[in-house]
Amino acid sequence: MVYPGPPRSLFKAQAAVLAEIKGGDWRTSLRRVDTVRTTDMAGGVREESWPGLQPPEHSPEEQAALAALAALRLRAKNDCLPCRVAPGLYIGGAGAARNLKALRKRGITHIVNAAPSVPCHFKDNPEGCFAYLSLPLFDDADADLLAHVDASNAFISAARRCGGSVLVHCYAGQSRSAALVIAHLIASQGLGLMDAWAATRRARPCAQPNSGFLRQLALYAKRTSRGPAEAGCSPGTSPSGSESELVLTQ
Repeated sequence: MVYPGPPRSLFKAQAAVLAEIKGGDWRTSLRRVDTVRTTDMAGGVREESWPGLQPPEHSPEEQAALAALAALRLRAKNDCLPCRVAPGLYIGGAGAARNLKALRKRGITHIVNAAPSVPCHFKDNPEGCFAYLSLPLFDDADADLLAHVDASNAFISAARRCGGSVLVHCYAGQSRSAALVIAHLIASQGLGLMDAWAATRRARPCAQPNSGFLRQLALYAKRTSRGPAEAGCSPGTSPSGSESELVLTQ
């Protein structure tokens, strides 16, 4: 026995429904459904309650963390331009790292990626647009910043010597990238910690290394200082000298 298949009218009805879904503004006409009607294989019909999709419940701490994460993602998405710190040296966040038009416009040829969670977007570009240095550095006060400073400084210096420009970025362009830029200014220009930090903040006002990075930068500045140490400054103060102006991130 050959099964004749469904009638043609069924296919027409399905096509009509699909056309209505694709062409109509059906989202605005959706209504809440409290019960659903189901039909089993034997033809029996029954109604069942439908609780719908309920949002998961979060504690106040989880809600605050989720809100902070959403704000950070939005800021990273909107913050898409590299900020010029010095000739051939730029700082930015994840948005700047993937903005190919802005990178090319500024003549950036080298990129320091200090965020393991952010991919090197153009590493496999067939045009070979950029040279990358990826650093496994996390924005944690206990992270060893100084273990990566020499590699970062050598990469930036080599790029600038050959006429290139470097973008140093992390995720938010605030802590890790700022710390690496400050370390480079200390080493390459002989600046003290406060002066290097101030120069970085003039280019990017949100530049704010976490407290652990600041302590390490203070030690690094003392080791590489070419002049007398800055008087009256500590790692907890801001470049303007006011502790209340800056909130350290962890």
